[in-house]
Amino acid sequence: MAVLMFIAGIGHLAIWTRLHCMIHSLPYKQWLIDLGEYTCYLMSVLIPAVFLYWWMQQPLNPQVSANETVQYSTMYYVWLSYGGISLVAFVAASLLWLLYQRDAQIASSYFNERLLASFDFSDLAPQLLTSTSTQVASLLPGNEILRLEVDRKEIFLPRLPDELDGFTITHLSDLHLKGHMAEDFYRKVVNQANDLQSEMIVIAGDIFDRTQCFAWTRTLAELSAECGIYFILGNHEVRTHDAAGCRKTLADEGFIDLGARHMSLLIRGYPVVLAGNELPWHIPAADMSTLDESQYDQRPLKILLSHTPDQIGWARSCDFDLMLAGHNHGGQIRLPFIGPIVSPSWYGTRYAGGMYYFDPTVMHVSRGISGTSPLRWNCTPEITQLVLRQVDQT
Repeated sequence: MAVLMFIAGIGHLAIWTRLHCMIHSLPYKQWLIDLGEYTCYLMSVLIPAVFLYWWMQQPLNPQVSANETVQYSTMYYVWLSYGGISLVAFVAASLLWLLYQRDAQIASSYFNERLLASFDFSDLAPQLLTSTSTQVASLLPGNEILRLEVDRKEIFLPRLPDELDGFTITHLSDLHLKGHMAEDFYRKVVNQANDLQSEMIVIAGDIFDRTQCFAWTRTLAELSAECGIYFILGNHEVRTHDAAGCRKTLADEGFIDLGARHMSLLIRGYPVVLAGNELPWHIPAADMSTLDESQYDQRPLKILLSHTPDQIGWARSCDFDLMLAGHNHGGQIRLPFIGPIVSPSWYGTRYAGGMYYFDPTVMHVSRGISGTSPLRWNCTPEITQLVLRQVDQT
């Protein structure tokens, strides 16, 4: 009985954490999302507490004669039903975890990864953290908000042409300029991104949280890449109530807005199509039906910038070769062996961060740079240089 209750308890948490993930993937008003989030937190704690209180009120050894039929209360059947649902949830969560491991195994054939540098700015906390709550949170053991990893991933694209073999893209996401991290922190991020000397830089949304930080684009403007710097917006730009201002601020610094559109480039003499998908927060996505591929002598390489990886189905239906996303922050808290617990995705933690392959699309989901919650355990902020490689046909 104790084992079943323990398993049911895990299943109970699986139910409410999954609801939490799904709520955060929706384009609702922020107050409604917050209400749903706090409800999930409350129910995660309240239901077990009420059950334990009810359990403690039950007699340990009820005296029932041989001729009597045991009468169970309505609450007994309520808890029995919920326990059954929780056991089913545990089984479902376990099967999903196995599916996620299979995703990782499949993706492992499509990339190689190497850590280039790792930084710990904890000694600069008074200079880099501007809010009291963030400063306090940074003192928690193991919190990695002031760490930064720079890594390089060689991505093997099945349809990559010879001309683009070795092409480099620096993938940034989720900067979250809101004032809790000082501008100096982002200057360090920009310096590390520039040191990679990639041919292209992309930022996959959630750049601004507050309009007061628009002035910080003077720091982002120091980013440099031969083929340009491209961006889309995410759900946090909605919170600024000035998405148009976000776009204009970045465009004024020379950044190229891919929101709701596609564009063609000639890179190394080969056609490349870049497109943006900001669904479900900013509509519409790029209308790929207007892309006339007959204008090219060769099939163009197609790259999608999407804030949420939940749009992977859309990317596949539009025949993209590479999709670059963010939004999920790697889960922010990753437990040993288990992995991330929550992620703001309709698909739970499946696309929390890393590499994925769903024919014909390779997807990279960045863990991002910052976030509104100043907590990261086993989930270091990252800057990633992607090196496009041809699949070895031998």
